[in-house]
Amino acid sequence: MLAVSNVLTCPSTGLALVPASGQTVFRLARPSYGALNPRRRTATSDDDRSEWNRFDLAGHQTVYAASTPEGAYGELLGSLKKPAQFPGSRLFDDAGTATMEELIAQDWAEAGKRLAPCEVDINWLYEFRMYTMTLPVGGWLVDSEHSRTVSYLQQNIPLAVWERSVHQVTVSVLRCEDRFITSHLAERLAGARLAEGDKAIGLRYGSKHGSDWDCWTVWLRGGVAASIAVDDGTPVQAPESNPVLAKVLDTYGLLAL
Repeated sequence: MLAVSNVLTCPSTGLALVPASGQTVFRLARPSYGALNPRRRTATSDDDRSEWNRFDLAGHQTVYAASTPEGAYGELLGSLKKPAQFPGSRLFDDAGTATMEELIAQDWAEAGKRLAPCEVDINWLYEFRMYTMTLPVGGWLVDSEHSRTVSYLQQNIPLAVWERSVHQVTVSVLRCEDRFITSHLAERLAGARLAEGDKAIGLRYGSKHGSDWDCWTVWLRGGVAASIAVDDGTPVQAPESNPVLAKVLDTYGLLAL
């Protein structure tokens, strides 16, 4: 392996690799599933993948974690981010000076819904626990957004992705919302034979919600789960007692009630 900073280059594939060295990562999960018991994806190639997570593998279980608790909250709450405000008069003649957010909140209230948009039900958050995980002390993780990895994918675009008219792989493609595309790219990386003949145990990648958060994907195959240490998790506390959650809510412009 050729070292460049903290990333190694695989002489066989050219992939950018990070050695698994017992990194501490954080994962929010429901205790009913547990930290290491995500849904196993079906192995049939033509199944609908729209409900999959970004780098899931067909026929396997995949866990996702972040380098910090803040990143774990950021990933969980990212889809609830507050949309840009614009005048309701752009769409409705009778909106007056109200913003679209105000109009939607009014509609929610009239429909008898307790929470307006961009307010997070704290009881939903209480269903999760913050687990601290220790990654294996052996094996390799692909640095998925490194230029060498992106170049490898460009040279090895899966046929299923090519047939979706994706003929150029970039970081934006790896971060796109099409789970068919991202999961097939993950399968290409997961199937690559590294210099020692091993396969990667997962990926490191940047959160699409902010470059200050690093995330990790680990594929639970080949006994990898047994090499991951995980604690019993800690309950999610309310924002006033949870400065990390409070910071993410503030970043996203959300309220937890």
